[in-house]
Amino acid sequence: MGSLYQYFRSKTALLAAVAEMVMAEADATTASELAHCLEVPWDAAVDRVLHVTFAFYRNSPHYRQLLRTIRFTGEFAKITAASNERVADWMSLHPGFARAGISRDHARVMCRAIVTAANALQDRILVDDELDFDVWLEETRRMIKGYLGTYLS
Repeated sequence: MGSLYQYFRSKTALLAAVAEMVMAEADATTASELAHCLEVPWDAAVDRVLHVTFAFYRNSPHYRQLLRTIRFTGEFAKITAASNERVADWMSLHPGFARAGISRDHARVMCRAIVTAANALQDRILVDDELDFDVWLEETRRMIKGYLGTYLS
């Protein structure tokens, strides 16, 4: 056990490193799906990306438990902020924004708001031991489509 602390200053730092690796995997999956969604309407892209993202969470019970453990630590906040920036940047590439006359910078701001709100909903949902993925997915879908629909429809 002592040798682990040569690399990690605390248990939280170790857990944050594990969470960062898993989050990078989830981000790569999201990025791949977003790249495939550039040719579909924005609302279909939302459905596809959420499907992939929620499948990841559904199939990762140990990661969900890890999130419950460290989600309010400073270490995890930094990891989440970096992930949120990556995902928002990828989302803002969808051509639906340009077709609606929205600049890339404004699209990034909008996408950051979406990701931040989705994280807040995730934090609320992760409190429950028995997650209802269908409710969580539907609430997230409504929130994102409701917001983007005012700009992109």
